[in-house]
Amino acid sequence: MLRKRNPVLLIALVVMMLASLVFSVSAQEITPRDGDEIDPNANISWPPPVYVLRGQVEIRGSANIENLANYFIEFRPLVLPPTDEEAAAAEDEEEAPWFPATLPSSQTVQEDILGVWDTETAPDGLYELRLVLNVRGGRPVYFYVSPLRVENEPPPFVVVQDGENVAATATSPVDRPTAAAATPTVADTTPRATARLNANVRSGDNTTLYPVIATLQANVAVPIIGVSSNGTGWYLIELPNGTRGWIAPSVVDVTGNLAGLPRIAPPPPPATPTPVFTPTPIATATPISSVDIQADAFAPNPNPPTCNVPFTVQVNIANRGTGPANNFFNVIIRDVHVASNQEAARVERRVDRLLVSGENYVVSAQLNVSIFYNEQHRIEVIIDPLSEVPETNEANNIQTFFYTLQRGTC
Repeated sequence: MLRKRNPVLLIALVVMMLASLVFSVSAQEITPRDGDEIDPNANISWPPPVYVLRGQVEIRGSANIENLANYFIEFRPLVLPPTDEEAAAAEDEEEAPWFPATLPSSQTVQEDILGVWDTETAPDGLYELRLVLNVRGGRPVYFYVSPLRVENEPPPFVVVQDGENVAATATSPVDRPTAAAATPTVADTTPRATARLNANVRSGDNTTLYPVIATLQANVAVPIIGVSSNGTGWYLIELPNGTRGWIAPSVVDVTGNLAGLPRIAPPPPPATPTPVFTPTPIATATPISSVDIQADAFAPNPNPPTCNVPFTVQVNIANRGTGPANNFFNVIIRDVHVASNQEAARVERRVDRLLVSGENYVVSAQLNVSIFYNEQHRIEVIIDPLSEVPETNEANNIQTFFYTLQRGTC
């Protein structure tokens, strides 16, 4: 015979289940993870955990660590911890994917706006936010904020009041103003170039044929007017004083939308003055020495590289001129996302050797790319970006390799 169920006992069980559910939600990891102290140079300071977000939300914090390649912000839905049976069933499944909240940026930020997240692109619910800082030659640094609630469509019986625990620039759907009165925030996509160090600005796109006409100071950002139609990759920029000139892509970081930049032909090289012939009493002329440093073709190992898996690039550098180099020089090995021209990884090596004619020197570097998987990248080897060694031919100082980044575990 079946016994009647005790309603009091049932209510108590339901209350216990709800209490355990609330505890599970509150037990989600809140930054910093694993009990680490908050790094003042790598964090999200706003919004804090347990906040309600709607509309266009400014994400504030800091991204100012050493060797920063770029940073971006991601989000993903926050799910409740699984039961033991669910955990066992999902043991072989991949971790929930992250979705981009902001585009990558290579500009350092110290307690200011990191980016703007349009929460209306995500369904209402609980989310986890993550700041990803990619480090040149090192592992990425992460910072998490959780839980956060997105609520762009509150129930009709909820009235949103000013001063509530809500971070947003847009009002609630209950009293949202007309489209004519709205003033949405528009992201600045103006193409800009920022010098990594004091860089020469020339009258054309070649270090040998064109003279220096100005200097772009380190960490100064200027608008990009166009890109060379010769295929050299040089940018036409406008300095703060209105002067326009050409700068090499190897000495600047670029931001903004480069897709619409016009192709501009540099001016013809300035005429070389005709030398005055003077007879010399020397019977035999001394051969003129010349230096021509260039890189051989190369490929990464493994090939193609996989997202978030280190790979090695080894390049043979050779002096194929007739004279010895008169100075040491740098070699930059970097990975660039082709579609956005965004630098994904970078290593710089110093060649502390005066290469004589015919001498070879092997440069090796390890890179790790963790963004833009399943898209085309190019690896660039840039010889002597500071023009420390005068050469007869500067045009062959860049060697490239194109590949598609495999997804791997990203």
